[in-house]
Amino acid sequence: MAIHLVITLAVAAVVGWGFYPDDNGPAVTAAIVAFVAYATVRAVDTFWRMLLAPFLPEYRIPRLDDRQALRLYRWLYFGTLVSALPLSAFYWLESIGLHERSVAFLYSAIALVHVIFVLAGAAANRRAIRRAILGGLTPHEAGWLSAAAAALWGPALTLFFTVSWAAYAYRAVLGIERGMSPLGVAFVVFTASITVYAVLLYILETIARRRRLKRFAEAYAAARAEEVALAAAASAPPPALVARDARADGADIDDDGDEGGAPAPARQPPPPRSPHSMSTFEDLAKRVASLIALGAAAWALIVLSFGRAAFAEGTTLSFVQKVADILLIGYVLYHAVRIWIDTRIEEEGGAEDIMMEPGDEGGAAAAASRTATLLPLVRNFLLILIVLSISIFVAMELGVNVAPLLGGAGVIGLAIGFGSQTLVRDILSGAFFLADDAFRKGEYIDVGGVKGTVEKISIRSFQLRHHLGALNTVPFGEVKRLTNFSRDWVMMKLPLRLTYDTDPEKVRKLIKKLGEQLLHHPEEGHKFVQPLKSQGVYMMDDSAMIVRVKYMTKPGDQWTTRKLVYASIRDLFAREGIRFAHREVTVRIPELEGDRDRGLSEGEMQAIGAAARRAVDDADEALRARPRVVGDDR
Repeated sequence: MAIHLVITLAVAAVVGWGFYPDDNGPAVTAAIVAFVAYATVRAVDTFWRMLLAPFLPEYRIPRLDDRQALRLYRWLYFGTLVSALPLSAFYWLESIGLHERSVAFLYSAIALVHVIFVLAGAAANRRAIRRAILGGLTPHEAGWLSAAAAALWGPALTLFFTVSWAAYAYRAVLGIERGMSPLGVAFVVFTASITVYAVLLYILETIARRRRLKRFAEAYAAARAEEVALAAAASAPPPALVARDARADGADIDDDGDEGGAPAPARQPPPPRSPHSMSTFEDLAKRVASLIALGAAAWALIVLSFGRAAFAEGTTLSFVQKVADILLIGYVLYHAVRIWIDTRIEEEGGAEDIMMEPGDEGGAAAAASRTATLLPLVRNFLLILIVLSISIFVAMELGVNVAPLLGGAGVIGLAIGFGSQTLVRDILSGAFFLADDAFRKGEYIDVGGVKGTVEKISIRSFQLRHHLGALNTVPFGEVKRLTNFSRDWVMMKLPLRLTYDTDPEKVRKLIKKLGEQLLHHPEEGHKFVQPLKSQGVYMMDDSAMIVRVKYMTKPGDQWTTRKLVYASIRDLFAREGIRFAHREVTVRIPELEGDRDRGLSEGEMQAIGAAARRAVDDADEALRARPRVVGDDR
């Protein structure tokens, strides 16, 4: 269409140059005005067709349906006709000598008609314009900038055209240079912003397309390699035992020479980020492009309305421009640092997205890495530093002398440091704890009287979620001893009370065979780092022979595997005829040794009950004195 327009104008120029004589000024002017009006209408119509594509939905830029796009296009096309044709006619009348007052009145009248037509069209297409601004999303999904534009475009448009027409009519009546009409200013501003935004988006999409193609090629290659590996694994014979954990191979944990291991399950990926947040550099680049386009529109509007002198050095708008530039740089730097650190946190396992199910305390699989634990603190420090720096630069542009402020801040900081020794102690203690990698986010720790899963780490304290739900805040300076239950592995040792007629060697063989079977359990087998095995008889009780079994697992997996181990041992002993011993208390009464047929007196029965109760209490006290591990109180 653009080529057709150029050809038409070229033919018109050739015809006009040969047809009209040089001494017929009005005729030449009329021809030029007519062809310029025609070219303007065609050019603007081409622009609206390229933008709205009312008959080609696949090329449409704003997210509108066919009905909305066609209706908006017709309003804009007729608005172009209403603007171009009368203005061209008035320009021709002015060129042939029409009275200046009459021309000013006609220009003011037609400008008022333009304003009314534009506002009526905006009201008739308000839903389509709002949808185009939001990009087809809801205000919450589109972000604060688009939501604000969708809410304020109507009042802003009405205010602009009303004020612009009043100023235009005032200048026309007083004979002052009128400048461009309000509708022309609006079209130029809109075209400038759309052009700048389109160019920036084209550059960004070109760069992003190359990166997406590269990532797609890498993902495709990884998928192909995984398919080949799965096919090879399917054709290979199944292994006899699960592979060992390299960290446990050859290590004698408790000096009995029977350690081994199996790998732990892979970490589950963190939950996906919200699609409405600005989480990638591509999102940031698009946001910056929209801000630059908005700035270009504001600049064009001011220049067309007040001239370039509005931005002269020392003027208010010059100052506003400098402050806006500083804020834009700070905005970009702030979000660039945030996105980069958030990406690193996500690559390290997503420390801020750790979800701990109730009852899974102490699990190392859900704990964050050391880097992911420290990065949120570094991010907060850098973001605060950026905000303070930008504030200082803005204050300097405002004419504020920041040197006394910085000096005063140093003195105030020194005074606060002397008066807040506890706060300083907490901060320094926290720095050393984190530098020593004593704990990480998501790990289950005990700090002496308080224990739980680390949910949040700040500059002076951290929060522990107890497995019963209580949330405790602990200052770093109050921690004297710290026990971490979520590192490397957990050794579970389970006592079994068996009768004295049980063969310990038979129990050892059965437990060993059961341990090998549990490694292949479909749900719990991969959680064993070392298989279940017997440690033999380690205690002789009054009523039972106590045999202890043990196994190694990853932190947090010992509770589900313990249930499986107990249930499997119970079923195995029931099949093999091995009986569990019940607690018994034997009370000897010397007076009954020679006369067993005599009944017991009331006092003797009370003495027997008291002796049995004392024996049970002693056994319970010994059980409570046994070393406890995390989770024994569940």
